[in-house]
Amino acid sequence: MAATFTRQQFDEACREFIQAHQSTSSGYEARLSGWSWKEHDTLPGFGYMHRIITLHWRRRASVEASLEIDDSLDVVDDGTTASHGSPDSLTCHQYVVLSATFRVPAFYFSIHGSSGSPLQLTDIMQTSLLREDVCEGTVATTFAVSHPAMNFPLLSQGEHPTLGTPCWYFHPCETANAVQEILNESERRPVSWMEAWFTVLSTAVDMP
Repeated sequence: MAATFTRQQFDEACREFIQAHQSTSSGYEARLSGWSWKEHDTLPGFGYMHRIITLHWRRRASVEASLEIDDSLDVVDDGTTASHGSPDSLTCHQYVVLSATFRVPAFYFSIHGSSGSPLQLTDIMQTSLLREDVCEGTVATTFAVSHPAMNFPLLSQGEHPTLGTPCWYFHPCETANAVQEILNESERRPVSWMEAWFTVLSTAVDMP
């Protein structure tokens, strides 16, 4: 198939992916399970994949060793965000949506503490969501994680394209090239493109 999706191709690929992985019980394949398909309440053509997983905290020192924090930005605790001061488990909502600009899947997520409050970015980087080496050489502000060699932020804050709720997302600008590098040229099924995309995503996200 082409390096990008039409809306119909994306919808079909997601539904087929969910069906193919809904009964997997072990190994890496099990990490791709748990997804469901959601539609917009009133508008057709804005469907997306969604699942909820539980995360835990990583050791703070191991994260700070690889992540440069912009000290010029003060993080204000106004009581509306969760902080890394509790051993409680964390709830992560994960979404796979179609990027309207790049026409490829995009990974959006939000993480909340036991109180229901969303985590700040500095705390998100200390959770088990991301692989420990993904932050090496990056710079974090209150709204993005960037690498000096990249034209776009690695991780940014923005609204969920369908729900309109605040989320964090990985910029999809290089997605098509990365997937095409590992996808067998003879494989044309959209679901295979989705599986290759999850392989690329798993280099940054620790799929539980």
